Amino acid sequence: MAYHIYDAIYYKVMTITICDMQSKDTEAQCILWRKLNIVVEKKGLGVPIFKGFMVDGAQANENDVHVVYGIGNLIIKMVDK
Repeated sequence: MAYHIYDAIYYKVMTITICDMQSKDTEAQCILWRKLNIVVEKKGLGVPIFKGFMVDGAQANENDVHVVYGIGNLIIKMVDK
């Protein structure tokens, strides 16, 4: 699994983390987000501010964003056709 961000300074999509997981459930993804937040904090970058999230059709992807960042975040679901 990989998480990417669009950086408005560099005008590019940048990979911020890649993780090989045995399962893609909400609990595993929440661990990855929380560890990423710890790294960001230790580097002195402050609290990350996201303007929205884009996820695929797996419900766990949406659930982990709600658990770690709250329900009020914009989530765009990408659905395979």
